[in-house]
Amino acid sequence: MGKGSRNREIRISENQGNSSSEVKLSKKQLIRMQEKKARIKKYVTMAAVLVIAVSLVVAIVATSLAKTPKLEGVIAATSEKYEIDNAMIAYLLYNQYTSFINENYYILSYYQLDTAKSLKSQKVAGTDQTWFAYFLSMVQLQLNELVALATEAEEKGYSLDEDEIAAIDDEMKELKEYANKQGYISLDRYLATVYVNGVTAKSVRTIRELQALATKYYTDLLKTFEYTDEEIEKFVEDNPSSFYMFDYVYYTFKAEYASNATAAEKKEALAEAKKKAEEFLAKASDPKAFRNLIVEMEKAIEEAKKETDTAVVTSTPESGSTEKTDEDYLKSFTKTEALYVEDDDFFEWAFKDERKAGDTTLIEDDEKYTVTVYLLDAPKYLDEAITKDVRHILFSLNEYSDADAKAKAEEILAQYKAGEMTAEAFGELAKEYSYDGNAKDGGLYENVLEGVMVTEFNDWLFHKDRKTGDVDIVKTQHGYHIMYYVGDGNIAWKVNAENGLKNEEYTDYLEELEKKYPVTYDYEKIANIP
Repeated sequence: MGKGSRNREIRISENQGNSSSEVKLSKKQLIRMQEKKARIKKYVTMAAVLVIAVSLVVAIVATSLAKTPKLEGVIAATSEKYEIDNAMIAYLLYNQYTSFINENYYILSYYQLDTAKSLKSQKVAGTDQTWFAYFLSMVQLQLNELVALATEAEEKGYSLDEDEIAAIDDEMKELKEYANKQGYISLDRYLATVYVNGVTAKSVRTIRELQALATKYYTDLLKTFEYTDEEIEKFVEDNPSSFYMFDYVYYTFKAEYASNATAAEKKEALAEAKKKAEEFLAKASDPKAFRNLIVEMEKAIEEAKKETDTAVVTSTPESGSTEKTDEDYLKSFTKTEALYVEDDDFFEWAFKDERKAGDTTLIEDDEKYTVTVYLLDAPKYLDEAITKDVRHILFSLNEYSDADAKAKAEEILAQYKAGEMTAEAFGELAKEYSYDGNAKDGGLYENVLEGVMVTEFNDWLFHKDRKTGDVDIVKTQHGYHIMYYVGDGNIAWKVNAENGLKNEEYTDYLEELEKKYPVTYDYEKIANIP
């Protein structure tokens, strides 16, 4: 069995934590976030672009099998070394679209995107740009980067080796097998259904080869980016809002007024809310008193609600129910590891150098008609958590049945234990047997941040009793992993800062590379993509 479809998706999606429940993004901000995702350089790797199982069936008018203009062979983008036809552009465009739908399925109405209508007939909310033009702009960013990297790779003598070509062969083979299992007479017909009529196996394969070569060069390039401790520390100093966090407790007083209240009445109600907030702070002589007041007020609200709710008053307490603790009441009002948010009065206050634990303040919001009191639990600090280094050997469920993957993992673990039982020996086994994309590196992941890997992988790696040399088998959604614990990595904030420096250096490098190898687009031809 080959190692062609090594799974590089062991890492979970980016965490999108909320630093404040009151922060909301506009439609344009949300769309900009999507643009940023498409542009961030780490996504150039894009190893898992083939759709083996579509997680969401999207009713796209454009993907019908109705007669459409020929796409394959219609060259719509050119560079010094590459020609990109409409079939390739259509594949990338509808791949972007499908990813967007999957990520934002539950808020599509917010974006005003109707999956039953053509992308060309709908405009991005709040703009004059069609959704087709929007996704095309994402594809252009993607192609500009891929073409620049692949061209530079060829100039420096890079090419895909036999194993890398075999990996793409295996991906295409698996995709064809999946299409057949789904009842499609050909892979081209399956691709036409999932993407758009005219996308072919040949066009997908060409893009995959381009991505593989670009990724190969990109991976080696990043290894050349190195920084001193002084440079890392300066980067943090220059970008404090990206690295410093703080902990706080808050409580909000809402102005109470009738639905038909006048502006003057609302203003008067807000003044009354502010008076209550000021009285609260006057009583909150220390952090403990601040918390106790919140608990008292929440209990009083709960009791008042019970008195007006006959069903609750007359009912018998549920068997096994327990009384809420003070911590239960405080949970909703406590924020830890909050990151700086621009243009927010509280965060501006909390981020000042003179702030110390125990400081309190009051913030009035005359738009929401609220007044919020804040207790700073911990002034700004850096994430001092220790990252971890780990090796693993993945037996993918894309390659094995569950039983066979488990049996193979047990077999190779026994082989490891019968040998030298060193990190180097484990690495050699990973190179030979692992189906993850880092097999060539001996299955090594360095400086892993907690919460980045899938749950079972993460829980094993960050277990409090973990020690160097520990080995075990862990099952995840991807398959069975033989784990080898290497040891502690770098401090989290230093890892993040180094990644930030790499991103900056790569951005500058890519900007020059794209000038060196520009891509020209023929928009009249691209307009024929349905």
